[in-house]
Amino acid sequence: MVRCSRRVRESNMSAPVLSEANSDVFGTITAKIASAIEAGAGTFTMPWHGGIVPPTFPINAATEKSYRGINVLSLWVDALKRRYVQGYWASYQQWKNIGAQVRKGERGSVIVFYKKLETPDESDGTDPGEGASARFVARASYVFNAEQVDGWTPPIPKTWSDVTVNEEVAAFIEATGAQIVHGGTKACYRRDLDRIDMPKPELFVGTATSSPTESYHAVLLHEVTHNAESSVMPRRSGFARKSWPDRRFHAA
Repeated sequence: MVRCSRRVRESNMSAPVLSEANSDVFGTITAKIASAIEAGAGTFTMPWHGGIVPPTFPINAATEKSYRGINVLSLWVDALKRRYVQGYWASYQQWKNIGAQVRKGERGSVIVFYKKLETPDESDGTDPGEGASARFVARASYVFNAEQVDGWTPPIPKTWSDVTVNEEVAAFIEATGAQIVHGGTKACYRRDLDRIDMPKPELFVGTATSSPTESYHAVLLHEVTHNAESSVMPRRSGFARKSWPDRRFHAA
């Protein structure tokens, strides 16, 4: 892992800045993990694939190698706290090298890597490079999750489920006039674009209480209610009420 540049450090104004001389890197990460343990875990289960990477094994998007050791826990904690569903991470420069751009104002997540230092073996009086011994020094760096960057598309998941789209539900949603865009790994209503973002139906795997088909329609209808709240039935100023014929709210 490359060392974070000065530019990256400056972009992490709200993140802890760890100097190479006196930073307790392990203490910082340990405190973060302890805090997450004390907070406990919820019971929510995401009913669709967020990618091919398990959340406990983050992968570097540039090298495609898995992070190891304490970095797995550190990135896992940040992913849970910030609700990231992507398991891909990379440094600012690494994202730039693969054609992506970290969005302005995004906070990096601290990791630790080991830098190899070559030191001469003074016992035999040899020059550096001849009989030199190696030692490793821990260094801190920052990485960013795939959900913090623009211009990068995650690999297509290898596992697919069989979702059957209900025609009546589809007709009802079409009648509302809601704009729906399938793709990515997020389900949300974009108020700024007045549209609904949904994962593709085949990504849904269901939960212990619902089938993949039921999960897909439940999530989609949930997002439609947010669309209706702001686009059809606005309760706050700033959103123009649209004139919808009553027939548009009923499935054919």
